[in-house]
Amino acid sequence: MGFSVKITGLERLQKKLRRLGDSVWDDIAKKATGKGAAIIRDEARDNAYKAPKPYKVYNKDGKGGKTCTVVQPGHVGRSVIMKRIPASERRGLASKHIVTVSNSKEIPKGARQIATFVEYGINMPQPHPFMRTAYDSKRGEAKKEATKVLMEEVKKAWKK
Repeated sequence: MGFSVKITGLERLQKKLRRLGDSVWDDIAKKATGKGAAIIRDEARDNAYKAPKPYKVYNKDGKGGKTCTVVQPGHVGRSVIMKRIPASERRGLASKHIVTVSNSKEIPKGARQIATFVEYGINMPQPHPFMRTAYDSKRGEAKKEATKVLMEEVKKAWKK
């Protein structure tokens, strides 16, 4: 005694799976990792040390002199960003975002250096870590939200 199975629509199913694969590889993974990174970014912004009052930063002006810029409190927190890593630097990952401090968000430049001083307590009485604590406290939530977005978007793509 034997049995046979006949599958109809296999060609259409293969096309759909290929399309879903491309979609996951690009758009869906980007949305999912972006959602996770945004959670950690927002936490880092909220936790960043805020100076009690404006302070001065002196920089060399390239002409042998120095310039002085007044920095408003909250400069580092406002400079916390997330950015997507280009495909050429992802080593096979569909998408990758990082949370970092931008040097170009606002004047004065150098928020990344100031953030390092704050995070590790360099030239300060004590450290005020905010990047690592944001990651440690929100990584579970970030992973959960990224997975949720991934599942929702795959379901949507599958229905197309």
